[in-house]
Amino acid sequence: MMASLKPAETAESFEEELQAILRPVRPSRKFVQTVRQRIHFTPPVRLAVKPPESRRYLLILGGVLSVSLLLITTVRAVFYLVNRSRV
Repeated sequence: MMASLKPAETAESFEEELQAILRPVRPSRKFVQTVRQRIHFTPPVRLAVKPPESRRYLLILGGVLSVSLLLITTVRAVFYLVNRSRV
């Protein structure tokens, strides 16, 4: 039965059913004032927070240690290869 109806007819009948079931409600003044204040109130603009300085120093320290370990490993590998070719 619903398949034979046009979409506009089903929407109209649905709207009529909703109007019959739902009744308008008048909101309280306090609720309206609260909503108005929230709408008119603009929150302060906050920029992205910088990470703490200690985090920055830890990242720098980690980078320096990583580079130094890589350098030490490379030097040891070169010495190993040079000494191995002499024997």
